[in-house]
Amino acid sequence: MLKQIENFELSNLKANMKEIAFGSLDKILKQVEDPATNSEIKESAFQSALLGISKGTMTYENDSILPMIEAEMQERLQKFQGLTAEEESKLLALTDDQKIIVADNDRKLKNEFLVQAPAISHGVVKMTDKYKAYVSMVSSK
Repeated sequence: MLKQIENFELSNLKANMKEIAFGSLDKILKQVEDPATNSEIKESAFQSALLGISKGTMTYENDSILPMIEAEMQERLQKFQGLTAEEESKLLALTDDQKIIVADNDRKLKNEFLVQAPAISHGVVKMTDKYKAYVSMVSSK
């Protein structure tokens, strides 16, 4: 159960990181598509490509898109710096659906455990009436 909770928290963290990355990229792509800014961005990309061609290696020097994405991501990450333990816990907390899944799995595993006969290898113990009665009771559930 704890491993499942840990996996859900990790999944929630990845979802937050994905939202930051894709949100930043989407915002920059809108700027690239915006007629007011796209000619300047395209020109800087072209100049960067010319510089790369002249050097024989593309280094993306003078490219304006990468710094824009980095700045946008940094801006979005600012709200996560200095979080208290409680705020971090809320950020990674399980959703209601995830809690239901954990509870259902816990209940299922508990029931599976309760209907299993103990693994006893001692033949004398297996032959006692109490053990036979217990196995009979457990297997009838």
